Amino acid sequence: MKNLSTVKWKEFLWFNLFIPGIFFIFAIYIMPIWQAFEFDTSDEGIELIKTSLYLQGFDLYTQIWNDQPPLSTVVLAQWFRWFGESIVSARLLVLCSSTLLVWSFCQTLRIYVGNIAATVGAFLLAISCNFLRVSVSAMIGQPALAMAMMSIYMLMLYRQKLSKSLIVTSGVFLALSLQIKLFTALLIPLIILELINIRLEKDYWRLKKHIFLDILTWLASFGCVFLLIGFMSNSLSYEQLFGSHFDEDVKTAFDVGNSVRLTLSFLLQDFDYILLAIPAIIIIFKKREWNKAFPIIWLLTAFVLILTHKPVWYHHYLLISIPLTWVATYGVELAIDYLRKNRNKLQAKLNNSKITLYKLSAYFLILSLFFIPVKLTIITMENNKYIEESKEKIELLNIVLKHKQNTQWIFTDCPIYAFYSGLRVPPEVAVLSHIRLRSNTITREQFLSVLKNYRPEQALFCKSRMIRNYLDSHISQYYTKTFENGAGTHYLLKDKL
Repeated sequence: MKNLSTVKWKEFLWFNLFIPGIFFIFAIYIMPIWQAFEFDTSDEGIELIKTSLYLQGFDLYTQIWNDQPPLSTVVLAQWFRWFGESIVSARLLVLCSSTLLVWSFCQTLRIYVGNIAATVGAFLLAISCNFLRVSVSAMIGQPALAMAMMSIYMLMLYRQKLSKSLIVTSGVFLALSLQIKLFTALLIPLIILELINIRLEKDYWRLKKHIFLDILTWLASFGCVFLLIGFMSNSLSYEQLFGSHFDEDVKTAFDVGNSVRLTLSFLLQDFDYILLAIPAIIIIFKKREWNKAFPIIWLLTAFVLILTHKPVWYHHYLLISIPLTWVATYGVELAIDYLRKNRNKLQAKLNNSKITLYKLSAYFLILSLFFIPVKLTIITMENNKYIEESKEKIELLNIVLKHKQNTQWIFTDCPIYAFYSGLRVPPEVAVLSHIRLRSNTITREQFLSVLKNYRPEQALFCKSRMIRNYLDSHISQYYTKTFENGAGTHYLLKDKL
């Protein structure tokens, strides 16, 4: 007979040490975090240069134009103080947050599907579309999702223990998430709905009082932390934080058709998860297991919002892939139950022409196993692309470094070069995101004002034809082209030649 305390100790080590540790090592082994110049051609550079300027004493929102909440920049700045200002250091911080996401996701799954299926679910999440890429990119999406998943985990623990401290902690974690990136705001009504659902299960006769108290407690903890961080960092600016994402100019600048195509292309890569999820959803609704409905509601809500939102970027897909993997893990549980019950006569059962939802789940789980090498091959091909692209970018960086000694400011639409070279970008134009450019939030006059005020000794253009069109006459008059390759074009101020 097994010693229960030994079994629990082994479970504790497996889920709290080995699974997070294995994911961390797996991500470092698979992803070229030391070799890739950049995993994202926009957001990595923006987040890094914002933090670099912040460390030099420039203020967010007043001096540094910033359309994102402040918490990631503040945390990354402290991380740089401790471990050094480098892109690898930033990527390791994001990987730590992604490891926390995997841990909290796996712990949440254990509550509903048991240890084996939860372990499988953690692996499925790790190899899902774009998950590893954003896990090692110096971007804010993954830290925000990690805090959101911690909030959800606290909520699921509350279902078991009904401790008010868990409601408070859940609210705090979601507030932290939204102060990193606002896209997890879609979880607020879902969490309130889940609080109502929990109380309906537990004590129907005292329903109204407890539902009201639970919702009020959660909203109070969430609101207090969110507003406190906002006031302390001066981030509650409608124009930068909200208007830059939701104004009419933003809505008309992007095509919703592109959002639909992008989202469906990602779902195609995780098509095996959809197949696993279908039998699980049918059984949950047939049996009315509403305690398992949270990820289904999350999945449908995120899918509808993303399909109608403009613009959609690849990292938004994780708002779909996380609940999709969660529901797919319910399908894994069905498959494991079927295989366990029929292991002595497995072949006869598989040959049986009668198809049940449990049997279908077993087929889909086997199919998903065949998808694993395909997904790993896609990841490897993408990694080779990042490494290959890095060669030209390093060549361009060396030109910037060649003139660093005589440079105080550099003007660029690719701020990652400024970060690598340790140069400053005028803070007003440190954040030249696609949204800011295409919605005309920044004008030609503002660009020219920056160039005249700062007189940057170097100018580097990599991606934005719009900026080049704005500044062609000024650049031609005051700058000389010194180098050009597939990565970008470099200019020097004429009186610095």
